[in-house]
Amino acid sequence: MIGISFGLSAQQHKNFRQFNPTERAQKMTDRMAEELKLTDEQRKQVSQLTLENANRQEELLKSRKAEFEAQKEYRKAQDQKMASILTEEQKQLWEQRKEALRNRGNDHSHGDQTRGGRPRSRRGH
Repeated sequence: MIGISFGLSAQQHKNFRQFNPTERAQKMTDRMAEELKLTDEQRKQVSQLTLENANRQEELLKSRKAEFEAQKEYRKAQDQKMASILTEEQKQLWEQRKEALRNRGNDHSHGDQTRGGRPRSRRGH
């Protein structure tokens, strides 16, 4: 079942995520029934399993989103606490440092460097 779900094209997969869990399970069941020539009994069992899986995936997605938002709020509160401790000059330096760290993760132009930003050693050179 998992192998078939990964077999969806990128376009179909994107649209697939727009459906609610019941719709996703139905579409997956229909596709499997057609491709695998499922019997009526197999179709019922596959339908139940795909619905269970779709509901579980939806729960996981919601929990990840909630955790992400909780972390975001926590970081915001910590930033506010830190700002209340620092002088204006220190806050500016601190913000510059945070910005540099954010940009470091987005800068892919240094393909010859390690994650730490240090050049890789060149043996024999």
